[in-house]
Amino acid sequence: MLAATPLDLPAPALGGHTRPHDAGFEALDAALGRIRDIANLGIEALNQAGLGLRKLPEGSLEELLVLPLTGDYRRIRQNALATGQVRDALGTYADNATLLSLAASPRWDGEAAAAFLLRVNGHALAARGFGFLVAETAPLFDLVADGSERLAIEVEELVMELVEVGGRLVRKLLSRVAGPVGWATWAAELALKGFDAVTDIIEDIERVLRIVDRLLELKGEVTAWVEEQRERLSLLLELVDLARRELPAGGGGSW
Repeated sequence: MLAATPLDLPAPALGGHTRPHDAGFEALDAALGRIRDIANLGIEALNQAGLGLRKLPEGSLEELLVLPLTGDYRRIRQNALATGQVRDALGTYADNATLLSLAASPRWDGEAAAAFLLRVNGHALAARGFGFLVAETAPLFDLVADGSERLAIEVEELVMELVEVGGRLVRKLLSRVAGPVGWATWAAELALKGFDAVTDIIEDIERVLRIVDRLLELKGEVTAWVEEQRERLSLLLELVDLARRELPAGGGGSW
């Protein structure tokens, strides 16, 4: 018998960034991660004394906030890489099936031998064809991943603006209404100038609301966009059904 090549299907690597991301968001993400780790150490120490506090969630700000909203473009790119690995594995399977037909004893002839060779080589051709078809979906996965990452960058920028505007709004409010004197001064200013006295505060509040509305809108846009891409990826499900019928592991194609 000729030696068959073992199938190699390693876990595909997680995809990374292909676009520049907001540097401020990445710095904030790293800073919050350090704060969380230190806080969790303190919580662990307190819990050892029997307090029973809940630890802060693991994961980056991107994983906790951005990716659930926009889709995980890293995992989508991982799927694109996986299609290439499936193509290669099916190619190896096809080569092994061809070797199996070549290893048949030359003294074996007749209808049984012909049927065996026809079936084995048919599986080889089918596997190779399925491999190429699966690999054809890789560009579509990349397209979906690019769209997901583009939305993720928009969310990062919105979050950073929300942090900036929200912090500025809080500082303005605290500076104007701190203590009884602050409230009295602000009330007098409003009575004298009307809303002109707080135009800057109103503008910041309106901007915060617009940012929140945009973040909420994005979820609906992503859902509709993903459904559109799902239709395009339905080819993979059809290939699965076809492979079950044609290849040995399937119900209709078993020997």
